[in-house]
Amino acid sequence: MQWVLPTYAFHQTLHAAHDEALAATSITLNRAMANFCAHDPRLKAVGYIPLNLGPERAKAIMDQGFEDGCYTFLVPTNEPNPANKSYTHPDFDPIWAGFAERGIPAGIHVAANGDYNPVSPSFKNNGKSELALGGDAPVGELALLNIGASAQLFLSAMIFDDVFTRHPDLRVMSMEHAAYWLPSWLHQLDFTANLLKRSRKFAEAPSVTAKRHIKVSPFAGEPVGWIIDNVGPDMLVFASDYPHPEGTNDPIGKFERTMTDCDAETMDKFYFGNMLDLMGLS
Repeated sequence: MQWVLPTYAFHQTLHAAHDEALAATSITLNRAMANFCAHDPRLKAVGYIPLNLGPERAKAIMDQGFEDGCYTFLVPTNEPNPANKSYTHPDFDPIWAGFAERGIPAGIHVAANGDYNPVSPSFKNNGKSELALGGDAPVGELALLNIGASAQLFLSAMIFDDVFTRHPDLRVMSMEHAAYWLPSWLHQLDFTANLLKRSRKFAEAPSVTAKRHIKVSPFAGEPVGWIIDNVGPDMLVFASDYPHPEGTNDPIGKFERTMTDCDAETMDKFYFGNMLDLMGLS
């Protein structure tokens, strides 16, 4: 099986439309993705839900996308309008319930971050040209270094705002946000909870919640073996980002050069077991 994501049509949807036009292009995009994948059950169409249109409109687009044949959807990680409600507000619970009740994981992706920019534009005024990796990867060293920032922020909010508590069957797949940040992020979650323990009681360590609800796809060439040593074998899933250049021409070789101490069970989880678990197929 393969998750099939939109790229250039997705960027056209995000950059060229607002309000009702954004709703219409999102519905059209989702229908096109479903039609593209309809001939082969191994292809899983991934559409898009513009949560910034509000929970009611977003839920209607989600329901229409499922009806048209989408497997799941990307959701933005950040609400760009500070006057609007966070996506972790209880008003958005019907969205998260829509994923959980179907046993379908929600997707987050670096391209769908709600215009979140972890790097101030002033850093671009540095007297040199930005380096581009290609594909839809962030442009510039600082942007690439902070590629996982929006995912960390969104997933932390999902945990601390009790979205996973209210929807215990909800799962989230983080794609193209890298994975090198996972070990320190899990420790940061628990450190933050420990500092707040006098004013708030957590039913479990936030890192435990994260490990149960979240999967992450690393980039080829990241120190996957080291990450697994520090977070356990259950969070990482294989992805090549084919055909983008950051997928490389030998993702398996690049992954396995960093996984020399991983046993067969760990390798099986990385290549297919964790993804089957995420999709409820194990």
